[in-house]
Amino acid sequence: MSIKSRKLFAILVIAMMMMTLLPVTAFAVSTNSVNKTPDVSVGTEFDDTDAPILRIEEKNTGEFSSPETFRLTLENAKWIKVNGDIEYGVDKYKEAKEGTILDVNVVSSTVAEITVGHTDASKKALFLFPLITEITGEGEATVFVESRGSAISSTSHVFANAAAGRTIASISKVVTFARTTGDELGDIQIDETRRNALGLLEDDEEQTITIKLPPRFTWEDVDDLNVEFTGGLRGNAEYADKVEGEDQRTLKITYTLYEGNRSAQGSIFLKGLKVRAERDATYGDVVVDIEGTNITSEELLIAKYTDYGVVADVKEVKEVVAGRHDNKTAKITIEENMTGALINNRELSVALPEWVKIVDLKNVKTAGEAVNNWKHAKNKNEIYFEIENTSTSTKSKYEFELELSIEADKSGDIVAEFFGAGMEKQELVIAKAVAPVTAEVAVTDLKIGVQNQEAPDIIITETAKSRIDNDTDVYTWTVGTGDDKHTYSAEGNENELVISLPSGIKFSKAPTVEVTEGNIELSPAKLVGGNLVIPIKSSSTRPSTIKITDVLLTLDRTVPEGAFNANIGGGSIVKNFEEDAVIEDPVTFDKDRVVRFHFANVITPAPGETRATTTFTIGSTNYTVVENNVAVEKTMDVAPYIKDGRTYLPVRYVADALGVTEDNILWDPVTRSVTIFKGDRIAQMTIDSTTLLVNGVEINMDVAPEITNGRTMLPVRWMTQALGAGIAWDAETQTVTVTQ
Repeated sequence: MSIKSRKLFAILVIAMMMMTLLPVTAFAVSTNSVNKTPDVSVGTEFDDTDAPILRIEEKNTGEFSSPETFRLTLENAKWIKVNGDIEYGVDKYKEAKEGTILDVNVVSSTVAEITVGHTDASKKALFLFPLITEITGEGEATVFVESRGSAISSTSHVFANAAAGRTIASISKVVTFARTTGDELGDIQIDETRRNALGLLEDDEEQTITIKLPPRFTWEDVDDLNVEFTGGLRGNAEYADKVEGEDQRTLKITYTLYEGNRSAQGSIFLKGLKVRAERDATYGDVVVDIEGTNITSEELLIAKYTDYGVVADVKEVKEVVAGRHDNKTAKITIEENMTGALINNRELSVALPEWVKIVDLKNVKTAGEAVNNWKHAKNKNEIYFEIENTSTSTKSKYEFELELSIEADKSGDIVAEFFGAGMEKQELVIAKAVAPVTAEVAVTDLKIGVQNQEAPDIIITETAKSRIDNDTDVYTWTVGTGDDKHTYSAEGNENELVISLPSGIKFSKAPTVEVTEGNIELSPAKLVGGNLVIPIKSSSTRPSTIKITDVLLTLDRTVPEGAFNANIGGGSIVKNFEEDAVIEDPVTFDKDRVVRFHFANVITPAPGETRATTTFTIGSTNYTVVENNVAVEKTMDVAPYIKDGRTYLPVRYVADALGVTEDNILWDPVTRSVTIFKGDRIAQMTIDSTTLLVNGVEINMDVAPEITNGRTMLPVRWMTQALGAGIAWDAETQTVTVTQ
């Protein structure tokens, strides 16, 4: 190859390496579900009349072959037999529609292997398996559908929740209160864990519920109690305002349970209860003891008693979208429970997680008057404002909404901290961040160094309408005034959805992109800089699904073995990306993706990986190459030496140690540079220059190559690291070992 040709080749390789990257989630061949998840007690046995049913349905016609064998595994439950303890219920009561169940083999008390097939490949097959089981322990009873190489999707489903007793108590909301308030509690709910758990009576009978408070707490306004019966207890029980416990620790509620068998589990709701703390009551959790007729004795946290009288609340925990800068919360209130709790002329702060930035406060009011004295703290996830004009006769109340910018790859509860101005630190979930899209893919295996490999379809689904949004611009901001005024914008194009793949993996061609659900409108997809770019013509008015098919991928030899992930981003879903953004910057973040997902597995190690080790000794022209456990002694015409703390070797022998042939070494006498090609890496050094180029990227070295006795000598550590090899120095033996 001529010098001119090698230069051209180097340019082409570098250009190709600039093109790579993409995203996705698991593609389901079957749709699996259970029809119900009842609350039960330990030891409950389901029969064919009440068992939850596992439903396995072919997602698209013709995707099941015949036969398909998969496994059902139980956790916290076991299979039981019917027909005189002869036949397992899951086998007896199974059902197939447009398909056939060829075999049910109950391998153990918790494992069954199922073989199914098609009867009509033009219709979707559907299989129903009643979970005729016994619940063996407390907690969730789960059935795991295990594909085991079949077309059935691997999923898990909770089909029952088991408790040890007859009833389970819960409360709708744990309120926080101070001594003077006597707040109304959330609704207390007592659920039967199974039908007739509160008793199967032959005659009507009075039953009692008692709820005992901790010391120094009492019930108040007990006559305002409202008792409701639902489910199997509706119409089968009656409360006749029979309650005891005003100004006492123990509340006793009496109701009548009617005779007869009830058709379903029931629940009792206790509404309108109030509690008051005495002066020396202990601050903290208020936990009551609940017991009664056929009521399981248990403790229940019903409230928190605090030594402050300021409480934060939010009207609704709304969903906000990751990657957006214009999210708005529901109304947030900061309210005194007692007058004078907030201190005048002090600052009250609101701090959010670092992945949430406060863009603005909206509709800030106190006592009906607008407030505009709020400020950002240094970090833009925190604001504060000064408390003014509190009253000794009227409780103060602040109301506002927050406009939020959410980091693109984050999701979950947004917990705000409120503190200052006499308010003890409180935490409150004010919103829930969600991703704008999800991705599905059937993870496949790909090989290193192979072009045009078939890859699975990618399915991208909006989590709500217009989540892929070309109507909202990326964030822009202005700095300065007059002639010094400059407008900046976040990175990305609001009209584009971008799928990017890891380095070393690229699309061989533009795949087919289509809308399979909803009404989002797309322009033809294209490959730009190694990314798949999907232009958005119009946002959806119904949640939409984009399907990407005919995907061909090429992997170069630098891709490591193992799982790799792809990303979904672009300005249509990430409106707040700026590469250099930090927490002190307003609005923007340094994340450009909303979803990162497992796309494929690289199953073949890179050729030449750990091909050989080569050992050089300072001052010696002999060196040793060990390959495939065979050691070969070789001789150089010049010995390595150390200069400025770095080991120098002649270029020819550096190349040999790296597994590079001589025709992949290019010397340019005009520029006095040496270029070494190894796979898809290109490293270039210039005599007397400390600049190292790796695939066109400059790296500063601490020493420079030189010519000694007519030989080009390279600093071996820098060159080996640039080309992906390992190097080790043994000071005692004065040896350098290169591994590649």
